[in-house]
Amino acid sequence: MAGNNGKYRAGNRLLSIAIMTALVAACGKSEDQSKAVAQPAKTDAAPVASAAPAATAAAGQAAPAPLKSLGVSELLKRAGAALADSRFVQPAGNNAAEYYLAVLDKDSNNAAARDGLREMFPMATGAIEQEINAGQLEEGKRAIDLMSRADANNYALTILRGKLDLKRKQLDGEKDKQQREQDKALAAAKAAAAAPATAAATPAAPPPAAPTQAPAPAPVERAPAPAPAPVAAAPAPAPAPAQAAASGGTNRDATLVNRVNPVYPSDAARNRQEGWVEVSFVVGADGKVRDASVVNATPARVFNAAALRAVQGWTFQPRIENGKPAEQTVRTRIEFKL
Repeated sequence: MAGNNGKYRAGNRLLSIAIMTALVAACGKSEDQSKAVAQPAKTDAAPVASAAPAATAAAGQAAPAPLKSLGVSELLKRAGAALADSRFVQPAGNNAAEYYLAVLDKDSNNAAARDGLREMFPMATGAIEQEINAGQLEEGKRAIDLMSRADANNYALTILRGKLDLKRKQLDGEKDKQQREQDKALAAAKAAAAAPATAAATPAAPPPAAPTQAPAPAPVERAPAPAPAPVAAAPAPAPAPAQAAASGGTNRDATLVNRVNPVYPSDAARNRQEGWVEVSFVVGADGKVRDASVVNATPARVFNAAALRAVQGWTFQPRIENGKPAEQTVRTRIEFKL
């Protein structure tokens, strides 16, 4: 009830100001008419709201040119009409605040204009707050600057400036977030569009090379020289077990089926060293290598470890003796050439 009474009293005060404004306008009518005889009134036909008045009022300067050309009585009359329409600070160039300020530019002691500004201040700040809440920050700033001409130190205007700055930061943060999301979506779309083209342009991968334990810095070896027990030369294919059993049993040596090339030692490659290693090992009945050892090497101990690691990865078809798998000792030479 107290709030409604306050609004009712504020409305009565504004109505009183509007009536007083009309009376002042009537008193000054004869003066305006005498001026009109000397110079035809051209301001009534001139547009009141324009971009230039809005920019000038927002800058806190003197009243815009169309308002400056109006007389005091006409300005007060228009201010009263703006109050009746609740056009306190909007629209730019056609609101009560600008009309009253234009009056004070002509007559700094005009009581009607001062009272009108003072009485409308609460309504004006309420309208400004609505502009800020709606995100109309430029209009809100213009209206704050406009009312600052009437009372630069008004506390309500200080509060509104703080709200405007906070709202601006909030909107800027939302814009930055949206921009980041748009950039991320655009980058993802570009990557998705480029993926098929890249896949189409990529040549087919070559067939995989023979498995190695590690990349070799240089070609590892040439064809092995003849050895006491050569294993690289593959004998004629052995008969199937069923055929072997039918013939009463056969014999054949172990046959290499998977050869792992040795890794050329990095120190030897760097020093441009070459050599060979003769190794001995046992091929078990399961075709796997065991008990590998170095028989001879040139130079000594440079390529031994690489050679042993290689042969331990070899696999064989085991020796067949009387139709059954059996162990066999094998000796071979591995050469290391650049």
